[in-house]
Amino acid sequence: MNLQKIGVIGLGLMGGGMCRRLLDVGNFDVTVADVDLAKAQELAGRGAHVAASADEVVQSCDIVVVSLPNPAIAKDVLLKESTRNAMRKGLVILDFSTLDADTSKEISAALAPAGVLYVDTPVSGGPAEAAKGALTIIIGAREDELPTAMPVLKALGTSIHFANARGAGTTIKLVNNVISLGNVLIAAEALVLGAKAGVDGGTMFRILQHCGARSLALVKRFPKALGGDFSPGFMVDLAEKDLALALDMAHKMKVPMMMASLGHDIYLTTSRSGRGKLDTNAVLQYLEELNGIEVRGETEVVVKA
Repeated sequence: MNLQKIGVIGLGLMGGGMCRRLLDVGNFDVTVADVDLAKAQELAGRGAHVAASADEVVQSCDIVVVSLPNPAIAKDVLLKESTRNAMRKGLVILDFSTLDADTSKEISAALAPAGVLYVDTPVSGGPAEAAKGALTIIIGAREDELPTAMPVLKALGTSIHFANARGAGTTIKLVNNVISLGNVLIAAEALVLGAKAGVDGGTMFRILQHCGARSLALVKRFPKALGGDFSPGFMVDLAEKDLALALDMAHKMKVPMMMASLGHDIYLTTSRSGRGKLDTNAVLQYLEELNGIEVRGETEVVVKA
């Protein structure tokens, strides 16, 4: 049986989780590359081939999944001369990184003359969803452009959406993050207020999840936080980076973003407080410190029909 040859470049929390999912599915021949060789070697123990460089990945694979920290690194990796020269006509690159639309369009346009299809495919969801194949995937392409990539997309996501144009997937992802990261901030601030007034955090959570305050951010991020767990799923530093990208896009189009600007400053300040590598729910810890109060309590999420 000839398995589809899939490459994965970038093996951080998200890229590593997606790679594990592809290996677990068992329908793919997976080759990996990362600047941290230990991450690649760990996946070799699960059946992946370890490439010496990104050049080797794009040369040997039919579809390449990319998950990198920021636009500058994405361009450094994908537009490097040796990497571009190694790409074969017909290669499909699915970029799961959160970039800006201009970067996505630039990379796509640069690779298209060589017959390489580059598509922005950012996701909503964290490492747990990546490992389970339960991501929401937002694709800057039409469905008819990606017939060969659909097995990979379906292995990684349970909610797949086509935005029809290069850069549109990235734009929607940034809009999503402005909203969801804002939800985290206002929830943290409000919970600190309630705790300062003497109400147990668990009591607040138990009731608020049935009220208008319920959001995905509340029920996903705050059970851990109210238990004192700020280990990273989506890091504060990445939240700050994504909001900076959204604000840069807004500034170029002269769109005022007052709330997002304030939110960016709070994430930046939280990072500067030494919490940049913690989960975004660490804004709660930062606000607790400012107010001399801890918000803690037992929580149980009620699943809504």
